[in-house]
Parts: sequence; C-alpha cells; structure tokens
Amino acid sequence: MAEPMLDSWEEHVLRNDAGAEIRFKGKLFSESSYYDEEQGAITRLKLFVANDGRQIYSIVSGSNTAKWRRVYTMRLDGDFCHIDNGVQEITLPTDLLLTVVTSLCGIDATQGEAVRSFLEDSRKIANA
Repeated sequence: MAEPMLDSWEEHVLRNDAGAEIRFKGKLFSESSYYDEEQGAITRLKLFVANDGRQIYSIVSGSNTAKWRRVYTMRLDGDFCHIDNGVQEITLPTDLLLTVVTSLCGIDATQGEAVRSFLEDSRKIANA
C-alpha cells in the first residue's frame, strides 16, 4: 500500500453542535450535498481521513432560519469500530455495525456482501 504524502495533510477544525469541536490533521476524501424540498434545507456531507487513521464525518444542514452541525469520528481497532459524536463513544463489532447499516438501508444478504466488500475497499483506499 502506498504511503500518503505527508504534505497532503492539513489542519482541520470542525464545529459540532452535539459536543466539542473536532480538531485533526487530515485530508478530505469525499463530499456531497443535497437539497430537501419538503424541509427547505440543504445538507452537506464530508468525509475526512485523519493522519492517525480515523475517519471523520461532517454533516452540516441548514435552512433560512437554522443551521445544524454534527461530527462523528470512527476508528477501527481489529474487529471493532469505535464511533464518537463528541459527547459519547460507542464500540461495536464491525460485522454488527455493517449488518445494522445494511438492514436499515433495506439491503438484502446477497447485496450486503457486495456492500461490505465495497466499504472495506473504500476504507483501504481512504487510508492509503
């Protein structure tokens, strides 16, 4: 696996309405946004990879009258995944987390294996 270029890491500070701001050195891996016509709100999603191996998810939603910011960090440790929202941390077996996510998304067992493979490949690429 290729080593990341050290000069590609940048300092980031993400505000978090649910807890303390999140500071880390890392790089933006992916971002997207969408507009919810019913709520009249735009949501922007960003995925960062930190130089310590964590993945940081930033979700910012806003309308004309309000703005919400949430930040989640995720760290894999063997067969376990540690997720922190700035207030509390939970630790789950990675397989259980993937089962819950695929179930909530309505993905059947056959598709679930493809999703697991895709997520594992994406994680490896993000940490490359």
